[in-house]
Amino acid sequence: MKMHTLKLRKGMRLAGLAVVLMLGGLWLSGTASAHGIERATDLQSLVQDGEGKPTLIMFASDSCPYCDRAENQHLGPMSEDANFEGIHIRKVMLDREEVRDFDGEVRRGHELGRAYGARVVPTIVAFDAEGKPVGEPLVGIPNEQLYRSQIRQRIQRALRDNGESS
Repeated sequence: MKMHTLKLRKGMRLAGLAVVLMLGGLWLSGTASAHGIERATDLQSLVQDGEGKPTLIMFASDSCPYCDRAENQHLGPMSEDANFEGIHIRKVMLDREEVRDFDGEVRRGHELGRAYGARVVPTIVAFDAEGKPVGEPLVGIPNEQLYRSQIRQRIQRALRDNGESS
């Protein structure tokens, strides 16, 4: 059986190899379409930015695979969606740096989380434009199919309460 071999120039072979390696890396990482949300280190600045927006905070940890899922599959895409541009969507890492709270007090991430009821990660808490908690925290991912809807409910409550306080 005869086979035809295609003779490629050295540059074309290297470019082909680079494409294969890149695609392989994306496949192995599983995060080719990952969405991220901005980490918050100064919540007070969100209140003082003059936009008058409420804030949704996900309290997370580096070692939490559910936090990654919540961020990449739900909050990240929501933060990029024009329907949610009326709210700040951020995350606070419990195992990281210090964070300035809405009142200006600087606390470690885990202390701030504890103050807002984040004893399990991920925990999502909605705040009005003045930095006051609104509604109940969403603890963990209780139901994957309803999770985004549960997040939306908290956003709607924060937006509604924000309208009443303005």
